[in-house]
Amino acid sequence: MVAAILLGSPIKLLAQSGQEGIFLLLPVGARAVGMGEAVVAQRGGSDMLWWNPSALAGNDSAGHEVALHHSTTVVGQGNALAVVWPLQNKSVIGFAINVLDLGQQTLTDDQGNGIGVATPTDYSVAVSYAAPIFPWLTVGATAKHVEAGIPCSGVCSGLGLEGSRSNGVDLGLQVRPGMIPLTIGAAARSLGIAGAAGRPGRLDFGADYKIVAFERGADRVEVHGAASLVTTVRMDSTSARFGTDVIVDERLHVRAGYIQDPANGSGGAIGVGLQSGKLVFDIGRTYGGLTGTNDKPPTYFSLRYLW
Repeated sequence: MVAAILLGSPIKLLAQSGQEGIFLLLPVGARAVGMGEAVVAQRGGSDMLWWNPSALAGNDSAGHEVALHHSTTVVGQGNALAVVWPLQNKSVIGFAINVLDLGQQTLTDDQGNGIGVATPTDYSVAVSYAAPIFPWLTVGATAKHVEAGIPCSGVCSGLGLEGSRSNGVDLGLQVRPGMIPLTIGAAARSLGIAGAAGRPGRLDFGADYKIVAFERGADRVEVHGAASLVTTVRMDSTSARFGTDVIVDERLHVRAGYIQDPANGSGGAIGVGLQSGKLVFDIGRTYGGLTGTNDKPPTYFSLRYLW
């Protein structure tokens, strides 16, 4: 059902009141994509604003971050800007804006003659806050505003191209037992956004386990294995996500993942990340699945600046 909505006509979709939040089902961040979206238990990074706000806090390496996340899929082009700002009490605030350009659509009359051009666009703005409650528990929340607009030129009156808007929240937590390198995460995303016919709320529960595969002097190789279960409220059955991230000397990341989703299509993912000084570049690609095509796999880029 999700695939049918997302891949349908953007004009018809956005003209329906209460459908403005559907684009929130699309992933944000190359790191998350490369790991098959099994990131609800990942720590740190501005992309976690969209996955689990609690992950912004409680990380020893947490710092300031400004990031741009870009995606090119069969649905459209997405651009997201995020800022993460730690506070003195180990809590963290974050700000983000996410825009999806669905591309220009030619409007025609009953005879097929062009009468105008519409440019359907979705966007959301969000504010996040996360804090450690105990050394082993962090919680977080995101308040977001979502709008769908259809700027139009030409003969546009009477075509029912009204936009829509709504507000919602994300809630998340992470449990990090001190005795083992395991993180357990849970998140409820996009609660309250859109009407019952197209509610994009998602429940996500998963875990991430870290092992040190090699360590000698300054050389170190870590391997993260992650898995999660995701369900979309009133839409599809539960899907499973699996991912791994191999980290070499805290500079090079090699990622792979897989989404098992009978309703919308299963598919794999790969990704690479490279850190040089304060700059981090990530790229991720998916093959098959919700937004995949055989000739043009969806591609995601992230550029982050840390300080």
